[in-house]
Amino acid sequence: MASNASIVKSDRRPTARRIVSGTDTLRRKALEKLTLAIAKAVEAASDDTLADIVGSHDLRHALVVAPRDIAPEAPADLEALKAARERTGQFREDMAKRAGGMFDRAHVAAMLGVSPAAIEKQRQRRQILGVPYGSENRFPAAQFVDGETVPHLRRVLEAFDDTNPWEQLMLLTTPLEGFSSEPETALEILRRKPDQETVRQLVALATVWTS
Repeated sequence: MASNASIVKSDRRPTARRIVSGTDTLRRKALEKLTLAIAKAVEAASDDTLADIVGSHDLRHALVVAPRDIAPEAPADLEALKAARERTGQFREDMAKRAGGMFDRAHVAAMLGVSPAAIEKQRQRRQILGVPYGSENRFPAAQFVDGETVPHLRRVLEAFDDTNPWEQLMLLTTPLEGFSSEPETALEILRRKPDQETVRQLVALATVWTS
């Protein structure tokens, strides 16, 4: 029994419930960032720069000249940005190691005997977990066993709701106490085909994580 299983709640506030592809989310965030950058560039632009932008017949040229009057970022800001990127990279490396590696979509499609498009649909329907890597999604290896997804994975993924996929992976690969004599991760528990009561408890833990 897992009555003593515990988990630290996330302090992330709930957001609107939706299912969007990782690529669409990335495009939206990139558009938001570029919109802010362009607004800042126009605000700081000199009359000569504004005239150059307006008179440009090539959008790429306009994008190149637009930021030339923006004051350079302070060295401390650049160092902070570099450090943040390094932390993100290290976190992803650690998660990939805990997940037994990462597969690309083509590999998963071949392994499951379906098309790459079908894998994307399964990800959107929360049948499998994909985490964003730049403009694509990668799939943690630990969610697969013998060429299939681990049993009951969909129920747990659905309980995560719209939690960030990296947070989902972190929970799925965090050892939990109370399910056996030794701590096991949620994916390890699912791998051994648990009974319905154990699955229910895992779903409850996933729900707590998103609250």
